[in-house]
Amino acid sequence: MAATQVPRIDVAIIGAGFGGLGAAIRLEQEGRADFLIFERDDAVGGTWHVNTYPGAQCDIPSALYSFSFAPNPGWTRLYPLQPEIEEYLNHCTDRFGIRDRILFGHEVLEAVWIEDEARWLVTTAHGTWSARVLIGALGPFSEPARPNIEGLDTFAGTVFHSAEWNHQHSVASDRVAVIGTGASAVQFVPRIAEQALHLTLFQRTPTWILPHPDRPISASGRAVLRRFPVLQRAMRRSFDLFQEALVPGLIRHRSLLAPLTALGRAHLKRQVKDADLRDKLTPRYAFGCKRPTFSNAFYPALCRDNVSVETTPIARIRPEGIVTADGRTHDVDAIVLGTGFTVAGHSGFRRIRGRAGTSLAEAWPAGEMTSYRGTTVHGFPNFFMLLGPNSVVYTSQVVTIEVQVNYILDALRVMDSRSLVALEVSRDAQREFAEHTDARLAGSVWNSGGCSSYYLSPSGRNVTYWPGSVRSFTHAMSTVDIDDYRCRTAASMRTAASMESEGSVA
Repeated sequence: MAATQVPRIDVAIIGAGFGGLGAAIRLEQEGRADFLIFERDDAVGGTWHVNTYPGAQCDIPSALYSFSFAPNPGWTRLYPLQPEIEEYLNHCTDRFGIRDRILFGHEVLEAVWIEDEARWLVTTAHGTWSARVLIGALGPFSEPARPNIEGLDTFAGTVFHSAEWNHQHSVASDRVAVIGTGASAVQFVPRIAEQALHLTLFQRTPTWILPHPDRPISASGRAVLRRFPVLQRAMRRSFDLFQEALVPGLIRHRSLLAPLTALGRAHLKRQVKDADLRDKLTPRYAFGCKRPTFSNAFYPALCRDNVSVETTPIARIRPEGIVTADGRTHDVDAIVLGTGFTVAGHSGFRRIRGRAGTSLAEAWPAGEMTSYRGTTVHGFPNFFMLLGPNSVVYTSQVVTIEVQVNYILDALRVMDSRSLVALEVSRDAQREFAEHTDARLAGSVWNSGGCSSYYLSPSGRNVTYWPGSVRSFTHAMSTVDIDDYRCRTAASMRTAASMESEGSVA
């Protein structure tokens, strides 16, 4: 089907999480109302709609984990829980009047760049649309990762991932196995440990855990914030500066992380009195190498009589339970997977196809993701990615998203002012950015802190973090350096088509 035979829109957005909604709202505010959001689920929220496990909570303060243009004085906690974040995103959707341009239940099966039309052809099970610009707000935490453990599919009991929580199954009186000790497990383990007959936590690598500073915000406190919006802006600024203050220690001067390292060790020592258990839970890598988290309840949960921590590697799974490398079988009734998300291998990367039909997955073989400033990718004209490779700054990712959306809006203005039909970052500009990033992050705690994490590709390249502060990110993204892009006008397309036609005739 030709692109001219399908409905035409200016901008297509994939995903209705923070990224997709933020992009849509800002397009609406700019008077660019000709857009559609394609959302595979039946509601907005992205990861905050899907992740409903017990205790699901953001580890960034609420004042910072929200749009700067839509402050919420009604947060009931310093660190918001999942239902409140989802409610906030629904409120923003309705407040800014964009719900009518969200196509729910429209999973994008394919988005293909049509070279001679200079447009994207977006296909779902319900139809096809032609868009001048494609924004990928896929979300790095939108596809659960299932561990490749022999026999997992043969287990006779109940198995589910934390991001696909089975609320119909009660763990009360169950012998439960939890595989994984990442941020999600740290939150849900204390909740289910209280109910289970016995809980066995299978830990490969311990997590750095700090005391949780979460506090409820009283009704009177919320009233003050409503009356004096400047106070909430000050809170946001304060939290932002605190997060920013960690960056030098993470990237260059690891000694600056010593106070947090000491705090984490003291927190563990204070809450876990058993020396053997404490040794199991002590990280052997530098603070910050993996994602640290907060909890006042995780360590006490592991000290319960009905909880055990198993550090012997899992060999395989049988119908009756989990077999560890020492030959022991741990009989369990249910397995909960706290094994994170498929970041580099996202299925959406196979469905977005740029010039010559090359998919993002093919452009990034074996998870070796590269981009230009985390937002554009060579070979994919008129495509902008939110939270793409090397865009993450050490603060709220809503901050990253807003900076990227402003950059996209600037790019659209450039396209309009120069009558461009296609804008594509050059191979050289993307390579130079990658080389600069690699050099800057080579000595960072993420790269050389003694751990492996989803931050790194199989080759060890850091494909996640921006190589500096949020201020440097904001500055770099403040203008579109047009010299770093290959630009095409309608006239140049006609000339190229004419030359191709003459060449074929000859």
